[in-house]
Amino acid sequence: MTTAITIGMVIIYVAIMMGIGVSTAKRTHSVNDFALGGRNVGSWLTAFAYGTSYFSAVVFIGYAGQFDWTYGVSATWVGIGNALLGSLLAWVVMGRRTRIMSQSLGAKTMPEYFGAR
Repeated sequence: MTTAITIGMVIIYVAIMMGIGVSTAKRTHSVNDFALGGRNVGSWLTAFAYGTSYFSAVVFIGYAGQFDWTYGVSATWVGIGNALLGSLLAWVVMGRRTRIMSQSLGAKTMPEYFGAR
C-alpha cells in the first residue's frame, strides 16, 4: 500500500513538472527569456532568488553551522542580522542600480556584467 502511494505521488509530481515545462517552453523564445524571464520578473521573485542564492552559499561554506556549533541557539541572532543587514541592505542599496546597468550593458549574468564593466 505504501509503495503504491509513493509511486502515485511521484507520478503526480512528474506530471506537474512536465506540465510546467511545456507551459513555460511555449513562452520562451530566446536566451534572454530563459535566463531573465524576459526581464519581466517582479521584484519579489528577484528578491527571493537573490536571498536563496546568497543563503545557499553561506550555508554551503559552513558559516551558519560553525556559529551554531560554537555558540548554540543564541547564534540565531547572527543569522537574523545577516538576513536583515546582509541581504536587505545590499538589495536596497544596489538592486535598482544593478538592474539599470545590467540592462544598459546587455548583461544576462553577473559574470557578463562584471566583464562588460
